Amino acid sequence: MINPGTQPIAQASEDLAAAALDAFLSAVRARIAEVGDLEVLTRVAEIAGEAVRDGAADRDGRYGWDLPYTDGHVVRLLIPGVPLPQMRDDITAEAPCLYVNGAAWWWSDAVGTVAAEGTKVASRR
Repeated sequence: MINPGTQPIAQASEDLAAAALDAFLSAVRARIAEVGDLEVLTRVAEIAGEAVRDGAADRDGRYGWDLPYTDGHVVRLLIPGVPLPQMRDDITAEAPCLYVNGAAWWWSDAVGTVAAEGTKVASRR
């Protein structure tokens, strides 16, 4: 059985994936700003520059990028090569998933997962 949203994508486009990546990272930065003031989280690493394309990571109509962080760790992203509304706005199980470090997520959850990277639970004083 194939999990919903993880099926291979026919006729995927790297250009569509690149455009979606820009929108995705904008959404991640907005989510980081929204949760930035939570007392329960401390940010220990920030996104460091631009995502770096890694064609060796491409698979099943999803295109790979590595997103570097200031502490040296990298988050691997696989972005579907489909029109942005198809992955961001479709709330059915047919929407193609993005992959974050090997785990499949629909758009909003992928945004939240990447926004949470570089955080840890704040210690109580």
